[in-house]
Amino acid sequence: MNREKELLFDELYEKTKDYGRVQFINLLMEKERENQELKKRLEKKYEKVGTLTIELLYEENTKLINQQKEFIEWLEDYIDTLKTESDSVEGLGICEYYTLLALEEVLSKYKEIIGGLDE
Repeated sequence: MNREKELLFDELYEKTKDYGRVQFINLLMEKERENQELKKRLEKKYEKVGTLTIELLYEENTKLINQQKEFIEWLEDYIDTLKTESDSVEGLGICEYYTLLALEEVLSKYKEIIGGLDE
């Protein structure tokens, strides 16, 4: 018997040495009820922690999705601006033209990587 068990045994022995069988059984039943109550409280705490974790993950996921949508909108707006300028009398310079092509490619690849987000 290790030291912890010995101490527990000694403590229980001292508490119950003057008890009869009925009192001892009642004490055991009381300890069992306490144990069950503690178990229930612990399970509720774990459930609450699990719920909070799910809520936090959902919030973080929503935040990331919104950031992705904002980035896509920003790219699309920039591309539209360049296309509008391209259709104007002045048109696009060579640098702006290649920027437009690069942005369209970046947008396409980004949508492909993240799964295209519902618009």
